[in-house]
Amino acid sequence: LSLKNNEISGGNPAYAVSYYLTQAEADSGTNALAIPYDNISNPQIVFVRVMDVNTTCFTTTTLQLEVEQAPVTFDPTDLTFCDPDSDGYGVFMLTDAEAEITAGAPGLTVTYHETSSDALLNVNPVTSPYNNISENTQTIYVRVESATIATSCASFEELVLIVNPTPQITDPSPLEVCDTDADGLAQFDLELNNPEILNQLDTDATNDLAATDYSITYYATAADAAVPQNAIATPNAYTNTTPNMDTVWVVIADNANGCSTITTMALIVNPLPVLLQASPLVLCNDNDLPGEVPALAQEEFTLEDANAEILNGQTGITLTYYFTQAGADNATASDQIFSPYTNVANAQSVFVRAENDITGCVSTITFRLDVNPTPSPEANPTALLECDIDNDGFASFDLDSQTSSILNGEPDVSISYHETEADAISAINPLISPYTNIVATNQMVYVRAENDITGCFTIVVLPLEVQLSPVVPVTLDDYVVCDDNNDGFNQFDFDTVMTPQILGTQNPADFTLTYHTTALNAASGNSPIVNTGNYTNTTSGQQTIYIRLVSNANGCVTTGQFEIIVDFPPVLVQPTPLAICDELDANYYENNDDMATFDLTLKDDEITAGNVSWTVAYYETQADAQADVNVIADPTLYTNMMVGTNPANPQTVYVRVTDSNTGCFSFTTLTIRVLPNPTPLENPNDIILCDDVDVVGPNDLIELFDLTQDAAVILNGEGSNPSDPRHLSYYTDLDEALMGTTPIVDPTMHSNEDPTNPGTAITPQTIYVRVTNGTDETGTGGTGCYTIVSFDIIVNPLPEVSPIEDYIYCELFNDGAYAFDLETKIDEILGTQSATDFTVTFFAADGTSIATPSNYTNATNPEVISVDITNNLTGCDVRTSFTIEVQEAAQANPDMTPILYELCDDTMETDGDTTNDSMPFDLTTLNPDVLDGQDPANYIVSYYASQADADAGVSPLPMLYENTINPQVVYVRVDNDTMADDGSGTGAMVDTSVCYETAEVTLQVNPLPEVELEASYILCINTNGTEVVSAPIIDTGLNTTDYSFEWLLETTTIPGETGSSLEPTQGGNYTVIVTDISSSSTTMCETIATTIVEESEPPTLEAEVLTEAFAEVHNILVTATGSGVSAFEFSIDDGPWEVNVPNDGTYTFTDVSAGDHVVTVRDINGCGETSLPVSIMDYPHFFT
Repeated sequence: LSLKNNEISGGNPAYAVSYYLTQAEADSGTNALAIPYDNISNPQIVFVRVMDVNTTCFTTTTLQLEVEQAPVTFDPTDLTFCDPDSDGYGVFMLTDAEAEITAGAPGLTVTYHETSSDALLNVNPVTSPYNNISENTQTIYVRVESATIATSCASFEELVLIVNPTPQITDPSPLEVCDTDADGLAQFDLELNNPEILNQLDTDATNDLAATDYSITYYATAADAAVPQNAIATPNAYTNTTPNMDTVWVVIADNANGCSTITTMALIVNPLPVLLQASPLVLCNDNDLPGEVPALAQEEFTLEDANAEILNGQTGITLTYYFTQAGADNATASDQIFSPYTNVANAQSVFVRAENDITGCVSTITFRLDVNPTPSPEANPTALLECDIDNDGFASFDLDSQTSSILNGEPDVSISYHETEADAISAINPLISPYTNIVATNQMVYVRAENDITGCFTIVVLPLEVQLSPVVPVTLDDYVVCDDNNDGFNQFDFDTVMTPQILGTQNPADFTLTYHTTALNAASGNSPIVNTGNYTNTTSGQQTIYIRLVSNANGCVTTGQFEIIVDFPPVLVQPTPLAICDELDANYYENNDDMATFDLTLKDDEITAGNVSWTVAYYETQADAQADVNVIADPTLYTNMMVGTNPANPQTVYVRVTDSNTGCFSFTTLTIRVLPNPTPLENPNDIILCDDVDVVGPNDLIELFDLTQDAAVILNGEGSNPSDPRHLSYYTDLDEALMGTTPIVDPTMHSNEDPTNPGTAITPQTIYVRVTNGTDETGTGGTGCYTIVSFDIIVNPLPEVSPIEDYIYCELFNDGAYAFDLETKIDEILGTQSATDFTVTFFAADGTSIATPSNYTNATNPEVISVDITNNLTGCDVRTSFTIEVQEAAQANPDMTPILYELCDDTMETDGDTTNDSMPFDLTTLNPDVLDGQDPANYIVSYYASQADADAGVSPLPMLYENTINPQVVYVRVDNDTMADDGSGTGAMVDTSVCYETAEVTLQVNPLPEVELEASYILCINTNGTEVVSAPIIDTGLNTTDYSFEWLLETTTIPGETGSSLEPTQGGNYTVIVTDISSSSTTMCETIATTIVEESEPPTLEAEVLTEAFAEVHNILVTATGSGVSAFEFSIDDGPWEVNVPNDGTYTFTDVSAGDHVVTVRDINGCGETSLPVSIMDYPHFFT
């Protein structure tokens, strides 16, 4: 009735709904009906009382109860489906069965379900169309209920879905014939492909379809095949209707279930090969063949060279060649000719047979063989010579100049030149004249003389020779002299300066060298300069001179040129003094020895005014600078020199500047000075703080330091004079201190926090102090010289505070007081800290120091003890605390009776090792034995793999636990979980104790009896004495002392059979139940083993001679029958044993001779054999 509560109350949670038999009971609220309620009439009125639970006001109404009848349904006919892929699954329109189930009754709702429970509960309905999920056959459960009455009354029917297989065939290959009359039509025997369609041509015999089980019909259209209708009447003599290629439709029907498969078969009328007339194959008579007849002009022909023209791009056609037409027509092997083929006449016809590789269709055609004569050019042309202008072995040759002499007057012949004989033979890559050789000095060029009409050619060789030319440097150095009077003119000695440079290693006697003022004169050799030893330039500043060098041996000429230049010395700038600070020592403290290392090159740009073509050199004396000797080797690292025993400070350095283009030079001087550094206190004291302030958090080792607190001490009395100021800047990085960049902004509030790793301290941290001569770190108002000193800032950590566990004493029936030894907590309090380095002090809850912490009785229960930890070295201290308390103890297995939990293994093991047997144990079943009568509500029981885990209460085992070794000891922990009011007045409960106790529990997996029976046994029946196997014995291999046995045939116990073995007397499924009665009285583990006994017997034979008397050959069909698993092998006249694959109980002996024979058949299981005589009537086919 409560199903109506929400509807009646309108969903108001403050309304209480109850039901009554009468109005009076509803008004008074007495005798409410029980829920669920059984009606006492149909229909029935009950009375409803609805009361507001807050105001107790109520009202009443009525509810009518009606019991409706379930719909009347009918058992439906099975739905079937023809399965295209025969996988046992298909698509069903479940609604097709609806009219039959309901008989057309209106107002019903029909749903379909995969299980009866789903149909009963009206859940998980399936939709139509539906794909079955059980292979071949599936039952669908149909639920029918009223669509208009709101009840769950329903009727149920079962609808069977059957999936019928369709023939699984092989799509047939096309049928093909040759088109002899070129009309595209031919006659076909469509039934030739039936074996292929029925899978009888593949190597897998298991998928063969028997022709007697299937019907095959053929149709000219797909529409006819789909009906089917209008089958082709004479399939063995069918003429295609579409020329060249046609399609017929094949319907293969299963005679048993009517399901069919439709496929197509192509009919192809193949054309004969279409051939084009090939041009003659023509060769030049350039090979002297062994035994050649000169009058015939014989050559070896590659007959296949005609293929491309004959086939005109066609593929899939094989061409063969014959001496006669008859040979080509008939493919006569003795008449066939092959490449390379030597012609026997000039010209000669060759007969070609063309056969389509796929269709086998044939056409023939002919072509001709011709041999032409070759040209006769100059056999040994004269070498062609050229001068080498750069002596690299290469020159430019006019090849065309040799054409006339090579032709030697022969008409209709063209000449071409080639780098390789192969190119000349192939007439590719002809050379263009003029041609530059690619082989240094000497190269052979191959000349092709080709007949313009026939294309026949002859190859001759033309030598090319490259003559050496005199060698002149490609680039000659400018000849530069300095101007001694600033007029732009001076004298030049070509013989001394330029001639050796021009000739190099060449012998002057082999060459003639002249100098000229123009390039034209140098090329012609005219107007050479006469006074080559003292020539004065004719153009102010710079002039070009041209040279001509002639080889006296071969007359080859080389020309060149160079520049003569009159240049001026550099004009220098007097540099300002170079001043640097005295060097610091290795610790960057002042040295002040008046010695420093200068980079003199810093003045280069000032001296040269930035002219990069001038070279600056430095010297310690003026004489060295003028003589250009003893130059300062490394002017970037020059230390001012000593004068006697004192440094030269200041010092004059002498400068020589040379124009690197002209060699002209000038002189100047440079003054260098060493400035002193500040002298502060060298080793300031470190600044040390305790980590008392939590800057970013506790124990952060970060504090704020005033780095300037010792500034006056560091200055060491310097900087008091305003005219000689000193500035202190502070840094955390030495490089920044040295550079004077990024000083600490506020050194009075410096934090030692790592800026790259916020929240992390740097302690100790080195602070670098830069003491600078000037008013700031850059040296403003002073020399800028500086000295670096450093000190460390250190934050000493507070003593480590380790987590301190509360000091709990567990006592049975405790009184709340105990004498605690607090000193036992010192190691825990200090953690890894040494007791010799730290002092521990205890304080009671009232703040008083505990004088004897080794024997302190708590004042309250619980009580908080405060602890001070002081570092004896730094004086830094910290306070922590812990609680002492007396709590009620717990007990585990108080009666001390060993707890052993045994289970049978779920798998029969055969490895002989019981230590690896495992089972899931329900540890909760051990709790009563562990608690021994203690109230489970006050204790928590948990289990652990080790004593350490149990004591620590970590890594508890799951209550459904599978052992890891057999047997295995696990550890049970019992925690006191007694709850009590926390005294807050809120009723909240707290755990009053953390006490626990542990005990050991043993888990043991007992093995199942080890029984291994053979999968099957053979029992011979109806024997005739020829059997070779004995009666079977089913033996467990176990004894009756340790095990009990129960034997069953099928599912029935065999009376009296309780032994460890059994001798079966009939075939069937045998079961033995073996129980271990010796290992454990608790588990009594058992194993169930099964096997099958199969019957077999000697065969019953029939023999039939399949052929008539006096036939050419004789065959005998032998049929053997038997029962059970009998299978047979066949022999005739003690011959070898034969068998069909698959073994169907028959065998046909073929080609059997005339006379009497004995056929013997034996059971392959060894249950015996049977023989049968057979006679064949015939006469000898030959007489002698």
